[in-house]
Amino acid sequence: MKNMARLVLFFSLSFIIIFTIAGTVSYLQLALEAARTIPAGPPVKLRQFVAVLQRILPLTLYITILMGLSYTARRGIPLPAAIIGVFILAGGSVLGSTLGFLNLKSMDSEAAPLVLSGVERKTLGDPGLILSQGDMVVVLLGDPEDAASPRVISFPERPLIYQELPVGPNNTIAALPPAPFRIEESYLMNGILTDSALVSEQFGTRMNAGLIPFAIYTGALIFLLASLRFVMDLSSWPLANLFSGAMVFRGILAFQTFIDDSVIQDFLLAFVNGRIEASFLSPIIFTGLAVLILLYTFLVNLARGRLARKHFPRGRARRPDRRQEHSEPYLGGPERRQGNRQEAHR
Repeated sequence: MKNMARLVLFFSLSFIIIFTIAGTVSYLQLALEAARTIPAGPPVKLRQFVAVLQRILPLTLYITILMGLSYTARRGIPLPAAIIGVFILAGGSVLGSTLGFLNLKSMDSEAAPLVLSGVERKTLGDPGLILSQGDMVVVLLGDPEDAASPRVISFPERPLIYQELPVGPNNTIAALPPAPFRIEESYLMNGILTDSALVSEQFGTRMNAGLIPFAIYTGALIFLLASLRFVMDLSSWPLANLFSGAMVFRGILAFQTFIDDSVIQDFLLAFVNGRIEASFLSPIIFTGLAVLILLYTFLVNLARGRLARKHFPRGRARRPDRRQEHSEPYLGGPERRQGNRQEAHR
């Protein structure tokens, strides 16, 4: 019971800390991107920040479940109790976070522009409109209807020119410093973040369909992840087991995005001939795979004789009783030497 209470505390703190760190880094990245725009963009909006938090939620879930399973293995919590505990904690964390995101979106004070019914508002375009004539290109950074909006001008064989005030006595012309058109990112991290964003879209789609489809999908996914507890018992080194679990979880994340792809979903629907609804395909696959993993774990433990070695753990073999050893006379002790002296005297 004490170990389960510690598991609840460890899982909750891990989820909060990991999610807080990821959210802080994401907010700083959004603020940096807004500051680097020309002209400087507005501060980070609540809806934009919530959308980023939703994209990192699946990655936080994967990491927290991995750490929770490692904790249960190190504490020696039985497999059924570990799976049930991690399942309840992870499900509650995902459900609470998703409902919180929905409330934050509803609290967003950003109002939609007022449009009269039946009247279509005509505009020249949105900011970023590109005007070209010959080899000269003008990119309007502000509202195209505003003649004094800032712009970027490109002349042939010359660096780009930024004009914050293109007309009037305060006309400014500044050459832009050279900057890369894309940010070099790690392929591994970029792939993980992309898969996490795809899983987040699945979470949002299931939640929009209703609470029950969302609970079925996330419950099957968490059950699949929790069934991988056997990875934490592969060796006697917890750090090596944690690294192995991270690699396996990365594979599960890629497998999840593969199963949820629209092309694969259409293929599976055609394979089952429409006998299963599309919303139940992924949960059924996750649950079936989890059952197979648990069955494999049970058979491996049975083959190793772990059930029979519970009374005699490895490395604790029975030693002979020292009292029985000392109860028998030691022939090489003082008695033997005294007998030898008596025979020599005779």
